[in-house]
Amino acid sequence: MDVQLTDLTFGNDVVLDGTTVVGGLAGAIPALGADLLEIATVAYAVDRIVRRPSDREAEKAGGWGRDLWVEVPVREPTIWRQRQSDLSNLLGWLTDDRWEFNFVQLDPGSGPLDPGQGVLFDTVPTGVPPVLFSGGMDSACGLYLNLVNHDAVAVSVHTNTWMQYIQRRVSSTLAARTGHAVHPLRYKICLPRGGTESSQRTRGFLFLAAGVSAALALGCDEVIISENGIGSINLPYLRSQQGAHATRSMHPRSLGLMEDLITKAAGRRFHISAPYRSLTKAELLAKVPSDVDDAMSETVSCDTGFAARVRNHRPCGRCTSCLLRRQAIYGSRRDRLDNPDSYRYPAKGSEAMFAMLWQVMRLRNTLSAVHPWPAVVEEFPEIEYAQHYMTAEEILRMYRRYVEEWELLVKAVPVGDAWSFGKDGG
Repeated sequence: MDVQLTDLTFGNDVVLDGTTVVGGLAGAIPALGADLLEIATVAYAVDRIVRRPSDREAEKAGGWGRDLWVEVPVREPTIWRQRQSDLSNLLGWLTDDRWEFNFVQLDPGSGPLDPGQGVLFDTVPTGVPPVLFSGGMDSACGLYLNLVNHDAVAVSVHTNTWMQYIQRRVSSTLAARTGHAVHPLRYKICLPRGGTESSQRTRGFLFLAAGVSAALALGCDEVIISENGIGSINLPYLRSQQGAHATRSMHPRSLGLMEDLITKAAGRRFHISAPYRSLTKAELLAKVPSDVDDAMSETVSCDTGFAARVRNHRPCGRCTSCLLRRQAIYGSRRDRLDNPDSYRYPAKGSEAMFAMLWQVMRLRNTLSAVHPWPAVVEEFPEIEYAQHYMTAEEILRMYRRYVEEWELLVKAVPVGDAWSFGKDGG
């Protein structure tokens, strides 16, 4: 499926508003950081606008990947031409698409992240590694754990006012409880005309780019990602899920490829810190005290929870993100964080629940093998990607804990007969 897009313009086809970010810095965002975020925004727009092939088309074409050609005006075209293969490899890993870029010189001062002529006020502390903050539970835990010891710089991307509201509310509550300040750096990114493709596999690249851009602007060579290991590795639930069908937004390899890209482009070592990559979501939640449960309850984990079109913004209760959230709540024995009446649909009988339980059963069987690591790799070949960033022992320990946590969930939430069928060896 060969596609070439032209005349995709900022402010018309895609909005990248970093006014509050630029206004909060002592100077402009460095050229490399501004280029990176603008490239990521264009990639996100292309990803949303260009439809993937239908199942029938994908079967004929040998996959759901697209051939995408993108021309991007940048401030440092020489650097990006040198790093074109690194960028294409990263996006190819994230999306299963084949990306080709052409970089041309941007007219000075014409980029959406270039500052205006007004005075810039230094309101954000420099030298502090920024923390990515989405408004989800993991990012809220990570932000709190940073705020316990010092002020924090929280980098966010929002696509609508509801997402922005949640991010502000949660971060303000966490700051008030710790006595330290949150310095927000918020980017607004949206497609005014919408998009036809819902898979959005470039979202991870966009969020990472926002964090890296902010770090470079703050004089830091580090950004902190608060993601649990189960969600980061994100093993496929079904054998029919191949490649990026299981999102790789915060996969250890995604972070490694991004880290390598920025290190080469900047000419100095850049580090993406993922301090919770060996923990389950429940273990990460357990690191946060119960006196901030009100803030945790405000976080949004649903796949549609930040969609402005969802009436009352209630979580669906049956997507994998909702189910992982509930699994973490019961796995950390923070049951009061879960209100079954707050979901639009019951978890019982959902396709996602059956798929997740089947994965848990397969994990339990392989983890109990005489030689568990080769058994897990044979059942889930994708897990080998993670071994470059974590030891086999760390991965096995984490998944054993994950399986144990599911036992706590199924005792509390009706899930149907699938679980007992699997326990009987079916």
